[in-house]
Amino acid sequence: MGYYKIHTYQLTCDCPYCQRIRSSNASVQSNTEVAQETSHELMRQTARQDTSEGNLITLNNAFTQAPITVGGEVVYVPKVLGPKKEELRGVWITTVRNNDFPSKAVYENGFNLELFKSEFLAILRRCKALTLNAIFFQVRPEGDAFYESGVNPWSAYLTGEQGVKPDWGDFDPLTWMIEVTHQEGIEFHAWFNPYRLTPVGDPNSTKQSLLNSLSDTHYARRHPDWVYYFNRQIYLDPGVPEVREFIVQTVMEVVQNYAIDAVHFDDYFYPYSYEAEVNGQPTVISFADESPDYATYEANHEPNQDIDTWREQNINQLVYTLSRTIHEYDVENGKSIAFGISPFGVWASAEETEGVGSNTSSAQLSSLSEYVNSKLWVDEEWLDYIVPQNYWSLSDSLSSFAEVAAWWNKVVGNSHTQLYMGLGLYLYNEDYQHPAWQNPEEIVDQIRYLRTLSDNDGYVFFTYHNLIAYDNNEPGQQVLNQALSRLENEVLTTYSLVPPRPWLQMRVTNPVQNLMVTPCDEECTLIQFEDSLENNSQYYVIYRVPRARYRETIDFSDASYILDVIGKNKGEVVQHYTDTTADPNAVYTYAVTALSQAQVESSPVSFVYIP
Repeated sequence: MGYYKIHTYQLTCDCPYCQRIRSSNASVQSNTEVAQETSHELMRQTARQDTSEGNLITLNNAFTQAPITVGGEVVYVPKVLGPKKEELRGVWITTVRNNDFPSKAVYENGFNLELFKSEFLAILRRCKALTLNAIFFQVRPEGDAFYESGVNPWSAYLTGEQGVKPDWGDFDPLTWMIEVTHQEGIEFHAWFNPYRLTPVGDPNSTKQSLLNSLSDTHYARRHPDWVYYFNRQIYLDPGVPEVREFIVQTVMEVVQNYAIDAVHFDDYFYPYSYEAEVNGQPTVISFADESPDYATYEANHEPNQDIDTWREQNINQLVYTLSRTIHEYDVENGKSIAFGISPFGVWASAEETEGVGSNTSSAQLSSLSEYVNSKLWVDEEWLDYIVPQNYWSLSDSLSSFAEVAAWWNKVVGNSHTQLYMGLGLYLYNEDYQHPAWQNPEEIVDQIRYLRTLSDNDGYVFFTYHNLIAYDNNEPGQQVLNQALSRLENEVLTTYSLVPPRPWLQMRVTNPVQNLMVTPCDEECTLIQFEDSLENNSQYYVIYRVPRARYRETIDFSDASYILDVIGKNKGEVVQHYTDTTADPNAVYTYAVTALSQAQVESSPVSFVYIP
């Protein structure tokens, strides 16, 4: 596999912040601000009217009991969350430190393939039961691989020892996981950590000792000068052009060899600050304080370019190049693989950015202060989706969940970039003493608020193991269990489809043909239909409408009619589905649509079934 050219990007964004990093000044154009504000005011007026009719409710601050506000306006949310036809519902599945999957039991006494499969299938069953439609699976947690790679070693979190392949014959774990995920009608987003190479080392660790812990063939072992040490960890240096080429190569290897639906990065670019004792005093030490990449800066920066701008440019170059390379591959191969990132939730405060940022405190950490200009990626439409890690409560004093969500909703308003909100379900355990996370309705209230936003397309839970109700005395677990029950009974009650990404659709998705519905022997209903092997289809949506006749119009926007979403049985023209929940004596209209990888839905084909 060859190396990829790192393209140089040119900015078109005209916001006050981006003006400062452009090569020439440009006037700020804000034609859409008035229209957006008018739209928001209409929404507020409608909310006030609906509240008076009892359809909406206010949310209260966990500390003061005062109504939650955004921009000084009281927030109104729906009391009852009805079915929603299009809403991404995802979960991160973390493999680093075996946090979610697999358990160490999979490899502790030799690799147990059956246990590996059973654990992953259990995850899919839970996701399906919760009506989730996307998983974000960590395929490269620390410069390693959960797949057969020519450039990265096998992950120790999969095999027990980095670089060692188990004796599993021709089995490819990633191929298998993607196949069974698609069978359930669920998207598979391949989650990469581009730069991190090791977990936190012991207090006596050094760069060399951590390098020695890597497998002999590891990229970092071959290029130690392209690695820096910070806070007892080592990372690939984003400022080295060859490193950027290697990251693109790493991602494209998976794009080309595996049937993934998206490439996904999280918030780990340059590392966050850490706290240490200096002269007997606790001191926060930032990356800028130590600047372990200064020699790289000296060797690679442009004339008169300061180190902060250079670092931000390094990340932007990678994001731009990956965006362009993935989308070029899509066009050339008829694919619809998306590219998305989950940055730290706060881009920057309004106070820090001449009013451009969110209505959050300047004391709050921001992604921009960590050299991550996530707003730029949306403005320039380098991303197909963005998932801000909005890991705060509605009552947070520095960065309220609602303020952060509302700001991102405004940012994506004029972009094709879809907005999914990252939800911190884990905070029921980790921040259990906070009054907001002692309220099992907090996470449901956050989704209630998201439903009021015009451009929010869904949400992703962090992390998978927090979606499991455990009977233990861990701090916060009982409240989390109650929160999960509310999610299942108030939010995740019907299936939703992933919102379409039509700009990624390369070919037409045609309807299925020859739909037939017949009774089974075991009091079930068999649904059969045909679909061309060449059709641009990856999933099928099965609808079931009670008592509908030929002459009745079916509202296919009603998510309550979605019986299931299933994957295409590749290599087979005839597809089938068994309905085990139908009343054997009832009349139904069944309908089937085809869904492409870009989640574009075909027109329906229907069949009236009369027992």
